Amino acid sequence: MKRLALLVLVFALAFTGVVSAADTIRIGCYAPLSGDSAMVGKSLVDGVQLAVDEFNAAGGIDGQLIELFIEDDEQTPKVANNAVNKLIYEDNVIGIVGTVASGCVLSSMEISWDAEVPHITPIASGTSITHMGNPWIARTQASDELQAGAIVRYAVNDLGAKRIAVIFQDGDYGTGGAETVKAILKDEFDMEPVAYEQFESSALDVSAQVLNIKNADPDAIIIYTMYQQGALVAKKVRELGIDAPLMGCGGLTNAKLYELGGDAVVGLANTQTFFADASKAAPSAAEFITKFQEKYDGRIPDSNNAMSYDAMRIMIEGLKYSWEKEGSFVNTAIMEGIKSVKELPLASGTITMDENGDANRDILIIGITDGGGYELIK
Repeated sequence: MKRLALLVLVFALAFTGVVSAADTIRIGCYAPLSGDSAMVGKSLVDGVQLAVDEFNAAGGIDGQLIELFIEDDEQTPKVANNAVNKLIYEDNVIGIVGTVASGCVLSSMEISWDAEVPHITPIASGTSITHMGNPWIARTQASDELQAGAIVRYAVNDLGAKRIAVIFQDGDYGTGGAETVKAILKDEFDMEPVAYEQFESSALDVSAQVLNIKNADPDAIIIYTMYQQGALVAKKVRELGIDAPLMGCGGLTNAKLYELGGDAVVGLANTQTFFADASKAAPSAAEFITKFQEKYDGRIPDSNNAMSYDAMRIMIEGLKYSWEKEGSFVNTAIMEGIKSVKELPLASGTITMDENGDANRDILIIGITDGGGYELIK
């Protein structure tokens, strides 16, 4: 009964019709701003903030500007739930952008689903997020299905790998991604991993797992972890004298990977949706890179910055669509506008939203160079 009363209250406050020109457009954002993943959380917020600042500087929608409400989810499902509850039931937001970890999204999106609040996750890649029948969720990150498929095909088709080892951290991201890699290897290439090693995400030593991989004599190693654990694995791989090429997916995308892994991660290939080189990028991506560097003191954006910027831009498309169609910000029209985005050139590519809420575009393979830079492999 208490939950029902809260839902009635939020509908009365947030979905009663026209938002007048004197009001702000209240949008929520949540991300891990403390703990081990704080750097990724900051990337998310920085990308969202840039899009909000651009929108407001251009006058918003008929003078209505976005007011951004930000919460720390500590990359913990319980805290993520609390953050989304606060954004909806206390801050009365009409749209939400967040968060990083698939487990946090899967848990907290139940709350935005119940409240029927449009919700876009920029970074979480778990395939199930957009395949659970939730009509209020969308995503700008490429799903594990798209990323795992791209890295497996690169290993097999481009490198000619026949003996692939997989090492992954526990939890929704690592386990879900590794299972997707395993399924694609089997379904497309009739192959099984020669080693399939899991470790706890809090582990400080992965010697046993990497030794098992060495004994399996792989010709490629797929790492399905976040960047901290990826650096740990790469260093142990090279320490044990394994020279097989290393590769992985979007969780490895962070400048900290090189800072933590040093020479051990040079040459590592991973899937990304964005390449931060304005001289080689499409015009929309080059424009984003320039604006980001102007706002953030010359800092080069990463793919998490780009996907988060794009998530807010797509939320804005939903807001515009609703205003044009309804003359107000209506939750159903906002979500309809989000899923109506077609061939929109943004920072991480030209995006078309599908019926599940996934942002389809090309997947890039990026390599890490000496000094922690990036090169476009494919």
